Amino acid sequence: MKTPPIIQKYGFNAPLMLGIEVKPLDFLWEKRDKADKVHRADFYQILWVQEGSFSLQLDFEEVCLHSEQALFIVPGQVVHFHLDTRPQATAVLFVPEFLGEIPSDLQALHRLRSANLLGHKAISLAESAIDSLLHQMMRELSTTPDEHQAIIIRSYLRILLAELERRLPSKALQMSGLVGDFINAVEVHHHRLYNIQDYQQKLGVTEKQLASSVRETLGMTPKTYLDERRLLEAKRYLSYSDLSIKEVAFALNFDEPTNFNKFFRRHTGTPPPSLPPQPTILTARRRFTLQSPKRITVGRAMPRTFAVSKGTNQLKYK
Repeated sequence: MKTPPIIQKYGFNAPLMLGIEVKPLDFLWEKRDKADKVHRADFYQILWVQEGSFSLQLDFEEVCLHSEQALFIVPGQVVHFHLDTRPQATAVLFVPEFLGEIPSDLQALHRLRSANLLGHKAISLAESAIDSLLHQMMRELSTTPDEHQAIIIRSYLRILLAELERRLPSKALQMSGLVGDFINAVEVHHHRLYNIQDYQQKLGVTEKQLASSVRETLGMTPKTYLDERRLLEAKRYLSYSDLSIKEVAFALNFDEPTNFNKFFRRHTGTPPPSLPPQPTILTARRRFTLQSPKRITVGRAMPRTFAVSKGTNQLKYK
């Protein structure tokens, strides 16, 4: 029988039913009992630091935001806020449905999501009018709701997303069209589909077309990208749930746990970490914590460390 995951799942809970909220980041410290936990949310988050600095762990990667930097967090990403510093900052929280199905809006979200997943985390917004824009959004949200309110706030949000997009590296902006469609298809189907041929069929393209576009933009093959995304999900399960290795294997649609073990070892250089039964869920946590650019430690319940070989992505026992 599967036990509940350790990781907390937070849904959108705002006073207004518009599906968007803009507020000072102070709420993290005011609700520290919840904010201090490893969690994943079902809504988008844009964090904007006006002054000071703020750090968090996002999908096993340490991210530090400094003054005039923003971070775009995708629904489902694993987040752990570090509340040791308290900057002057603002959060924009909104559900995927808030913008609707307008193609240009979906494309903006897809590009920002793709850039995030490929390592473009902190976005510099120096010399922009973000402070004024966020102030206008908060002021509009504080007024008595009418038929124009949602239209106005959507317009402000589109400007904010456009400002984030324009500050992305040029390489990230190329992640539209076929490559963007492929990345988003992987996000939706990676639990179930693990053959590149399945994605070719869904996208209606040939093997050569997909391979050429993905390699040119991402610098890797479609299979490599898919494997890395499945590996990330495996680490999430292994780090933040009490699922056994066998259960993780089946959750990721491996036909046999031995095949999952081979997959994990091939990509990390080590077998998937396992723990003996623990008396409570919280003591059974397995966690990959980045300690230095070249060192990863598996959490306290497992005093084992891995070292990353230079020039590779492989992890080896130390």
